[in-house]
Amino acid sequence: MIRIAVCDDERPVRESIIKALKRYIADNGIEAEIYEFPSAESLLTSYPEGLDLLLLDIYMPGMDGMDAANAIRQFDEEVCIIFITTMYQRAIEGYKVRAFGFIRKPVSYEEFSHEISAAVKQRNSRREKDYFINIRSSGKTYRIPVSQISYCEVQGHYISMCINGEIRVYRCSIRELEEQLGSYGFFRCHASYLVAADAIQEIRQAEILLKDGSIVPVSQRRRKAFLTSLSDYLGDRF
Repeated sequence: MIRIAVCDDERPVRESIIKALKRYIADNGIEAEIYEFPSAESLLTSYPEGLDLLLLDIYMPGMDGMDAANAIRQFDEEVCIIFITTMYQRAIEGYKVRAFGFIRKPVSYEEFSHEISAAVKQRNSRREKDYFINIRSSGKTYRIPVSQISYCEVQGHYISMCINGEIRVYRCSIRELEEQLGSYGFFRCHASYLVAADAIQEIRQAEILLKDGSIVPVSQRRRKAFLTSLSDYLGDRF
């Protein structure tokens, strides 16, 4: 199942894009869900969980597509964004939000199908290489690639998560994270910390040095169980 959203303020354009999508889906035997939004604001308010592909108009009244893409990248790093536009003047801005590509208006099915095929191929390739967890925080669902997480630290009712070297904060419990990350090689080395086995560079007496240079504490109480779990995990892989 692939989830695709179309966001354009012009109804005839949305209808033509959805028609092209349905044709592409039928031609390629793809199972898909299509979501339709008439504005960037409605897209952000009702953002579909687990969205794979977003076809997004740039020029819209109110919030434009580029601003919407910037907002989306704060909570969804993986959705594939393709801008629908009449011109390429703002193409350089697309790199800042890691846009996959652009499709010109009026939409040509040949150009459309070529771009969608490339996007679907990339999506399938990523899915084969990575797994994701979903975190519900402050009314939003954040989809996070497991391979990009090195450690998590609980701070009251919040979790600080190190994703690609950047700290991001979510409102959730460490127990909830343990349930999602436990099967992916994450272990409790401290009452307040979960660490990814694949991120570890060196284990010291009271701390762990990670490959990104971060240092995570190891509590005396949890050290033995942590090392045992880590050893069992690594032993099963080799």
